[in-house]
Amino acid sequence: HEKAIAFVEKAIALDQRHSFAHRLRGSILLAENRPDHAAVSFFRANEISRDIASYEGLVEAYLSAEKYKEAICTAKEAISTAPRDPRAMTLVGLALAQAPAQGKDRAKRALRKALALDQGSTLRPLLALVDIYVQEEDFNTCIELLKHGLEGLASAKTALHCQDLLQTKLGEIYTLNENYTEAMTCFHTALSLNPENISSQRGLDRLEKLMRGMDPNTADDEIVEDMHEADSPISPDYGGSYRRDATY
Repeated sequence: HEKAIAFVEKAIALDQRHSFAHRLRGSILLAENRPDHAAVSFFRANEISRDIASYEGLVEAYLSAEKYKEAICTAKEAISTAPRDPRAMTLVGLALAQAPAQGKDRAKRALRKALALDQGSTLRPLLALVDIYVQEEDFNTCIELLKHGLEGLASAKTALHCQDLLQTKLGEIYTLNENYTEAMTCFHTALSLNPENISSQRGLDRLEKLMRGMDPNTADDEIVEDMHEADSPISPDYGGSYRRDATY
C-alpha cells in the first residue's frame, strides 16, 4: 500500500481540506492494520465534512483498536448527524455488539431499528444481527431473518450479488444447524446466481466433507495423500485388486 499512501498524501498536500483524500488514507491505514493512525485520518475527514462514510471508518478504526467507548460515542454522534440514516443506527449496533460490557440485547435492538429504516438498501445490519444470533447458537432466528431478507431482496428486484451473499450465509447457518440438505440447496442456488462466489464454494466443500463423515477443515491435498496411502500395497488398509495370497 506504499504507493497508494504516497498518492493520497500528495493529494492532501495539494488540498489539506480534501475530505475524501483523508478518508481514503484512513481506509488504507485500516487495511494495513494501523487502526490508531486510521482513526486520525477519519477524524480529520469528519472535521472537514461530516458524513456517514467517515463515521463508519472512524467507528471501525476504534473497534479494531479495541476502543469500545470511543466507538459507541462516535456511533451515537452519527445518529445525531443523520437520525434517519440506517447506516448510523447500524454503527450503534455494531459498536454495542463488540463492546464486552454492553450486552447483546441493546445491539440487537439497534440493528433491528436499522433494518426497519433500511428497507433492503444494505445488508450490513441484517448480517450483523445474524452474527449475534450465531454466537448465541440461535440458528432458527438466523434462518428466519435471512429468509425474510431474501424475500425483501426478491420483491425489490435487488442485484443478484446481494441474493447470492444471503443464500451463502443461509447455507452456512443450515450447516451449523446440521440441516445438510437445505444447506446444499442454498450453496447451489448461490453458485447459480454467482459462479465466482468463493465463500459458497468453500461452504459447499466443507458441507460435502461433513456429509462424508470427514473433518471439514482437512485440506484437499491431505485427502488425496490419505487416499494414495490407503491404496498402497504396503498399507494395512490396501484395497487394491492384487493380493499376495490370491489363488489363481
